Amino acid sequence: MANKPRVPMQVSPAFEKKIKELQRKIMKKDGVVISLRDLTEQVDFNNIEEMILKDAKVDIKISLDRRRK
Repeated sequence: MANKPRVPMQVSPAFEKKIKELQRKIMKKDGVVISLRDLTEQVDFNNIEEMILKDAKVDIKISLDRRRK
C-alpha cells in the first residue's frame, strides 16, 4: 500500500482563525498543547448539523431534456 501525502482540509479563513484562537485559549488555561486534530474530534457535530439543517434553504433546480427524438 502506497503512502498518500496528507492533504489539509480546506476550510474558510474565519473558521480556521476561530479554531486556532480556541487552541490558544486552551493552551493558556490548561497549559496543555492540544493538536487541531484532537480539538476537532471533541466537537459535537450533531448539534451543529441540526442548526445548519434547521436554517438551510433548499434550492432545487430541475432541468428537463426537451430535445425531440
